[in-house]
Amino acid sequence: MQPDFLKGIRFADFTWAGAGPFSTKLFSDFGAEILKIEGVSRPDPVRVGGPFKDGVYGINRSGYFASRNTGKRSVAINLKNGQSRETLYDIIRQSDVISNNFGPGAMERLGFGYEDVKAIKPDIIYLAMPMYGEDGPLANLLGVGMTISAVTGLMWQTGYEGEGPIGPGTHFPDHAANPYHAAFAVMAALRYKRATGKGMKIDLSQVESTINCMGLAYVEHAVTGVERERLGNRSPHFAPHNIFRCAGEDEWCAITVLKDSQWAALCEVIGDRELASDPTLATAKGRLAQIERVEAAVAAWTAARDPVSVMQALQARGVPAGLVASCRYLMDEDPQLRHRGYWQTVDHPEIGEARFTSPPFLLDGERVSLKRPPLIGEHTEEVLAEVLGYAPERISALRAEGVLE
Repeated sequence: MQPDFLKGIRFADFTWAGAGPFSTKLFSDFGAEILKIEGVSRPDPVRVGGPFKDGVYGINRSGYFASRNTGKRSVAINLKNGQSRETLYDIIRQSDVISNNFGPGAMERLGFGYEDVKAIKPDIIYLAMPMYGEDGPLANLLGVGMTISAVTGLMWQTGYEGEGPIGPGTHFPDHAANPYHAAFAVMAALRYKRATGKGMKIDLSQVESTINCMGLAYVEHAVTGVERERLGNRSPHFAPHNIFRCAGEDEWCAITVLKDSQWAALCEVIGDRELASDPTLATAKGRLAQIERVEAAVAAWTAARDPVSVMQALQARGVPAGLVASCRYLMDEDPQLRHRGYWQTVDHPEIGEARFTSPPFLLDGERVSLKRPPLIGEHTEEVLAEVLGYAPERISALRAEGVLE
């Protein structure tokens, strides 16, 4: 299905890279009109950063860009051309939301700060997503997913005992915390506008947004004053709580025992009577005190079995367990994702058929169908004619003056 819940809402979307475009994609997937303002001379970095379909470079061939910009319309305008401002003002006048994830001052230098925009569109909803927010002693610092993971403490908490911090393996803030917080804030602002007729400025700090998703470690420090130590995949409260190597090349299974009854079930499944009968291991405290012994016994059992059979055997007895899935497994073999139709194939004029993640829910049993991402500048003339009412002669003149790219 292609829901039109947000039909009639229009964005002048200046966002680029990861977090910003993902935020506005959430709206385009539900029927909002997202006018992606970009340029050929200074393109979105993920357009030129890949990964590229079949390893062939092309400004329209980036899988990363495609996945974060489904359903949008691309308007290619040279923001550095002083004559572009009036055209962009016209787009903003016809929009409900203007969005950007640049550092503080960037939009002001272009003439699109909040006060500039509010002067021509008083009820505009203005979304800004700088790293630290728009004011404060660190506001002018720039950041991306990795650096935000660092300054928020995410990296401090991830790593192995006795070793240094390790990143989460992806730009977690770009793909989870920040886009969803931004989308929620915009939806709240749209509801407020519907009720009052007034717009507002949303100053979303990507650092604050990411900290908001960190959870238990901050709570523990607030309550105890103690900084949690890095333990890798272990837990300070439960045992065993780790990933264990299985049969095959680089195959693993995660096993978590949260209750003493689950420990008894685990011992029965692996057939270790010695562990099962040892009273010193009957509680989590006792197992943590002998963690090396406990994990060695579990690892000896998993080493002879494939991760799927390990997961199934333990889950059948109520022990939480899950194979450590690769991207290949998730896309090609995972039976649950296949059953629910999670991966969608979208046909693209340059890269052909490509698979994308779906919104993670069904609506009345149906998936939200994704529309394809735009080619750069694909909708420029269409938008200027249909949305702004520009005559063909005016559009041709703007192209001749270098305003349109």
